Amino acid sequence: MKKWPYLMGVGVLFAAVAVSGCAADQTNLGVPHNGDSTEEETSNKIVGSVQEWKVKISAASAIAGDVTFAIANFGTVPHEFLVVKTDIPLGEIPLGSNNRFDEEAEGLEVVDEISEWQPNTAGVLKVALEPGKYQLLCNIEGHYKNGMHAAFEVLSK
Repeated sequence: MKKWPYLMGVGVLFAAVAVSGCAADQTNLGVPHNGDSTEEETSNKIVGSVQEWKVKISAASAIAGDVTFAIANFGTVPHEFLVVKTDIPLGEIPLGSNNRFDEEAEGLEVVDEISEWQPNTAGVLKVALEPGKYQLLCNIEGHYKNGMHAAFEVLSK
């Protein structure tokens, strides 16, 4: 495995975190490298990555209020990162004939997103989240179906 693209992506991610003001919290600066999503901790500053076909995040939950996501694209193709509030089980949002889901469908609330961005770059998204269940995902054609989603929960204060 070539480490240069990974190291470049990590550098871009750290720069994005520093620019977003998240660098003050040094506990979440490492991008998880185990499995599809999370550690068990709760944090309102989430660091993570997207790649074929995974969404990795540093914490599985946050406390209601402002949550900042600093996400790197470690894949080989463009991805997007949506924060979707829903009670639909993880990976089971119904897909249309275009192999995407309708972002305005009943039972889904797309809170915000980092629009499609290129490999080895990072994006930062700050959103106000209410208590509930969420999916963090990519809705580019075929990506959700192939596993680009992670469960996320927002807890009451």
